[in-house]
Amino acid sequence: MTRPADAKKAVRNVALFGIAGLAAVAAVVYLNAPARAPRASMQTAAADGPGTSAARAAPMPTAPNAAALPVSLSGTVPPHLPLDAHGHLAKVRAVRDFFDYFLTTRNEVSAQALDALVRRGIAAQLDGTPAQREALDVWQRYQAYDQALDHASPLTPSSQGSGIDLDAMQASVEQQAALASRTMGPEWSEAFFGAEWRHDFYEIARLRIVNDRTLTEAQKAERLQALEQTLPPDERAALERQRQARASIDAIASLQKQGLSTDELRARVTQTLGPQAAERVVQMQKQDDAWHAKYADYAQQRARIEAMGLPVADRDAQIAQLRQRVFTNSSEALRAASLDKGG
Repeated sequence: MTRPADAKKAVRNVALFGIAGLAAVAAVVYLNAPARAPRASMQTAAADGPGTSAARAAPMPTAPNAAALPVSLSGTVPPHLPLDAHGHLAKVRAVRDFFDYFLTTRNEVSAQALDALVRRGIAAQLDGTPAQREALDVWQRYQAYDQALDHASPLTPSSQGSGIDLDAMQASVEQQAALASRTMGPEWSEAFFGAEWRHDFYEIARLRIVNDRTLTEAQKAERLQALEQTLPPDERAALERQRQARASIDAIASLQKQGLSTDELRARVTQTLGPQAAERVVQMQKQDDAWHAKYADYAQQRARIEAMGLPVADRDAQIAQLRQRVFTNSSEALRAASLDKGG
């Protein structure tokens, strides 16, 4: 549920409640993605929420001038800003996706440059329309929410041993929801974050039931089923997909531990999850194998630099240059840097 502007929120929640299953989440996304999912837009159409059917996309955005974009956005196209049937900015999650696309650069550019970048992106799609003014207004509100979140007092969990502090968790989500409603207004707060917060409150309620020692297993199952029925139909469907994905991940992990060959892995996954999932698993395995081979070669070259006895600054500079040369993909370079530090 994290956006680039929610970095402090993410750190606060990790400190309170811990973090788990990031690799599983990545696998869920990969296994359930279309075979040719668009990469540049970073748009989450399925999360648009109420009103999406009445919305229409703004004119197809074109790639901005490469010289005007930060390096991380070079060659990409911003998500669409959707309009409603009357030509006004639609109050849907896709508007947040548009802003978050630019917010990924907040560590590369100044606040002033980021603001100018967003304004140019809005003008490129909505210049001269009422929706342009509306988008600029929402951008200001979104920044106000971010600033309010930065200045909010962090919540401290009560001492509960190694357990999760559900009261602190709920208070944190309530604090974020109140800040968003106050700074962005109820409608835009709902459009940007409503589905996420409903899911958060659902998870808190679910954990309260699961951890209630006064309930029998049958009572827990009955209450969990009743709790799930309080969710909107699309969110219940999303939970079912998550359960299926978790089962798929467990099955895949079990197969990978068996040291199967590529053909054996493909055959076994095909039996349990179908041919499309099998091809994706095999592709992921090949990519992972290629990555490790690439990193091993890089590590040998890095070791030779380290053995040269250079001053620390010169050594680090040469290693950084080597890493950039070998790992042209920024995410791979970050992964390599993390491994270099023992991460």
